[in-house]
Amino acid sequence: MPFKRMVSIAAAVMLVAVLASGEALAAPKKVYLVNGLFSKAFGYGLTNLSKKIPYARHFKFSGSVSQAAINGIIKDATNAYNNDPSTQISLVGISQGANAVASIAAQLARNGVKVHYLAAIEGGNMAAVQDNVNKADSFICSNSGCSRRKLHRAGGNSSTRMGTLELDTGHIDSGNHPNMHSRVISQINSG
Repeated sequence: MPFKRMVSIAAAVMLVAVLASGEALAAPKKVYLVNGLFSKAFGYGLTNLSKKIPYARHFKFSGSVSQAAINGIIKDATNAYNNDPSTQISLVGISQGANAVASIAAQLARNGVKVHYLAAIEGGNMAAVQDNVNKADSFICSNSGCSRRKLHRAGGNSSTRMGTLELDTGHIDSGNHPNMHSRVISQINSG
């Protein structure tokens, strides 16, 4: 068999293998991890999670969550979605960062942007979940000092799949809980 023909057959076989694996059809992903108050000192949980999701953008703060970071995430996610509406946008936040990602998801709804996954870890006063969010999880902790606040659907939203997971740990350690890490990674990678 001539060499050119062998190369063509090999290329076709490789293309079929890639298509069969689903990699060629996988939607692009944008993942934003948002820490809370003084997270440069205390935000080790999402730092560890970011090592398991190397393509995620991780935001840490010396003080409170900055409006500039929130606006930057909204702009980046909106641009990614407008360039390719199959882009799967995932927002993960802890404490004040959970409040921020809930608010970001609500703003993305106003921008007409779908959110693949929203995870709020030990949030406080969070914006209601709009129907642009495909699935959302609230992670609450069981020890003293835990806020135990959950995400809630906005009025008229019956489509978002909502989950609540209780973590046997404290507020700061919730971001590093192995059950939270595995759930978040699974939700980001599933439909």
